Amino acid sequence: MIGMLVLAAIAVMIFFGLTDRFFSKMGVANWVAFLVVLAFAVAAVFPPLVTGGNVSFSYAGFFLPLLLGVVAMFALGANSSLLRALVGALAIAGITVASRIAIPPVEGYKSAIASILIVGFAGGITAFIIGQGRLAMLASVLCGVVLGDFICAMLFRFVTGATGTMFMLGQNGIFDSLVTAALVGGITLEIGNLIRRAATNRQAVPVAAQFEAGEDVKFDSTEKTVPADEEDDLFEDYFNDDVD
Repeated sequence: MIGMLVLAAIAVMIFFGLTDRFFSKMGVANWVAFLVVLAFAVAAVFPPLVTGGNVSFSYAGFFLPLLLGVVAMFALGANSSLLRALVGALAIAGITVASRIAIPPVEGYKSAIASILIVGFAGGITAFIIGQGRLAMLASVLCGVVLGDFICAMLFRFVTGATGTMFMLGQNGIFDSLVTAALVGGITLEIGNLIRRAATNRQAVPVAAQFEAGEDVKFDSTEKTVPADEEDDLFEDYFNDDVD
């Protein structure tokens, strides 16, 4: 339920163009992002795929996020962003395992909500801190939560000795945790960018005040100048946190 509500909120933001800057920095068109959200919503409606009698896979909580996470990892390329995404995925997997062991989501509705919120908020903030970029953040969330859920399923099945229970992947709140973590990570990243831009603008105010006051400002004649038509591109690259 939480995941569907969050998806609905994201779909509304995409429809009204509030996410244009966020997705454009990743090289993703708004309509593509809307299709991805729609795919998650449709996948969440389908019942889990049951194989082997006691093994079940969720489309929205396992197959789709795993596919998109792997695609995002390949899109990052072999650079420091990929390394940050991998480290972030491992950290989020650890958060997922710790949360679901401490508060098993199958014990009741309140436990499930607590587990979802812990993974969603802690995982989203961790993805922002480690990923430092939009695509790396999303890749670490998608792969990290799925990996953590897989580890938990293995622990519950083979370590605790619960061999009679069904081996379930992507269920019991994993879809809700995924969507919540992605939203929290994206919002935190945008807030961080706004704070950074505000700090840069404050640093530029004294220089502008000197010009308005008619004071002489000394410049080093040896400094390289940047053509006016390239200044905006340099400014955008500085604040594009997906570029190393």
